[in-house]
Amino acid sequence: MKRFEPRSVIANLTRVTAISLLLPFVACSDDDSDTFLVRGGDTSYSNEEDEPESSFSRSSSSSVRSSSSARSSSSIDWLDTIPHISPCRDDYEDNCKYGTLVDDRDGQEYKTVYIGEQVWMAENLKYVSENSECYDNSLDNCDVYGRLYPWADAIEVCPSGWHLPSLDEWKILFTYAGGVDVSASKLRSAYDWECYNCEGTDDYGFSVLPAGGYRTMYNGFRYLHYDGYFWTSTEFGYNDEQVYNMCFDDREMLIDGSGLKFDNTFSVRCLKN
Repeated sequence: MKRFEPRSVIANLTRVTAISLLLPFVACSDDDSDTFLVRGGDTSYSNEEDEPESSFSRSSSSSVRSSSSARSSSSIDWLDTIPHISPCRDDYEDNCKYGTLVDDRDGQEYKTVYIGEQVWMAENLKYVSENSECYDNSLDNCDVYGRLYPWADAIEVCPSGWHLPSLDEWKILFTYAGGVDVSASKLRSAYDWECYNCEGTDDYGFSVLPAGGYRTMYNGFRYLHYDGYFWTSTEFGYNDEQVYNMCFDDREMLIDGSGLKFDNTFSVRCLKN
């Protein structure tokens, strides 16, 4: 019988750890201060109510890419009640059901789109709130990508009859589009992305653009043309400073990270009540 060598096991573990530390991080999860905790979809749901209970253990250092295949069975059962919706557009025709939202506060008009039983804004909000800003302080960027909002503004900034969507409502959208593991590219726009394999097919007219975001720890704006970040209304649960956000990059899965309420500004998509 081969003798067990504990020192060899320790050596192997050391090599594995060293290799893992060398793996590159992507923009949606490369924050050394743990601002973004990329969780994929590993969120469990109680049987009595649909409030998410996190099954994710926070890393003490930087965030890492996480597969949404780690979802609990209760989460899978909950999402299985949501039907998949066939795409409504392709390169040749567009049969999506659109509408128009006029914001009474400033007269701004927005394209809206019906996806399943949800009605979403099909472009980012541009309403000027007290603490909102334009990427690189450029009004031209606001015209194209909408404004960037701190969470305190985002939670109240949607027009009357609309609201900042919760994490669950984003999961429903992804499930309509085929599932939380495979739908991100179907919701991304087919243009304006500069990262490899980031262009989407925009199968449902949702048209996510890579508007980037702002992190005060970097004293500047980051990731225009590479990532799109959206606030949710769902607070993170571990403390009073973090809120779930949605991140779109080159991945297919739903990426729900956590943004800092007081340090990040992200885009807003409003959902009809």
